[in-house]
Amino acid sequence: MVDPRLEPLVGGIEKVLQQSYELHAALLELLQRKRAALAAADNAGMIELCKLENEKVQMISELEKSRQELVARLTLLVDPNAAAPLALRDLAMKLPEPARTRLLTKRQLLRDRIGQVKEQTSVARKATETLLRHVQGLVRTVNGFAAGGAAYGQRGETPRPKAIAVGSINLVA
Repeated sequence: MVDPRLEPLVGGIEKVLQQSYELHAALLELLQRKRAALAAADNAGMIELCKLENEKVQMISELEKSRQELVARLTLLVDPNAAAPLALRDLAMKLPEPARTRLLTKRQLLRDRIGQVKEQTSVARKATETLLRHVQGLVRTVNGFAAGGAAYGQRGETPRPKAIAVGSINLVA
């Protein structure tokens, strides 16, 4: 006999996993738009996309708190003597079918999506860092010219004007 309290908790976890999956999908789309805005040097677009990205991350954080609370409650239902909540995979393995397969499937889909988000976040971060180094180099170069720093050699002295070499070739035989 399956405990009737089991299904609402499993259903709650499934719902949270699905919502988290959808938010990560939206985050992935925002990261792709962010890369395009970065490539187009769209500052206003980048600011707006960063705000939207932050909102999604906050929503994911709230969902994670809900997931942890549901997992803790389900852990106590499955194993009343548990000292700490079980990992979702371990918890799912203790559940009867079809709940086990449903949770394991949703968990794996979410893990895959999180991996994609991590990969795209890394790509966006590297692109941003590269662009930042490029801009910093340009600023240093412009600053050097504007401050007259480019008029000095590596040892700090003003370079000596190069002598103009004049040469001729006598082509008359």
